[in-house]
Amino acid sequence: MSDSMLPILRQLHDADGDRARADTLLRMPDSVMLKYHDVIDGACRRAGFDAGSKFLAVRVSLALAVRDGEGNPPPDLAKMGEQFRIGMAEYAAGASHG
Repeated sequence: MSDSMLPILRQLHDADGDRARADTLLRMPDSVMLKYHDVIDGACRRAGFDAGSKFLAVRVSLALAVRDGEGNPPPDLAKMGEQFRIGMAEYAAGASHG
């Protein structure tokens, strides 16, 4: 890892546990996820954070999805994305509760 790594990617690599990784993934902009999805996925896999890899896959799929005439992604994908987001947020919030 070089000194030129984006701070949010550095946070992911240096995270103290999966809850901290989840928090970082939730805060990560779609543009970063799209550009560095291989790096992010590698960090999650090395840490054994399978939920992070799956969350990343869903977020990337949502960002790349063809939209309908109102700008909405496919309903099933949108529902899955929201369920993953809620679950990841609940998991990450557990870090601040002890």
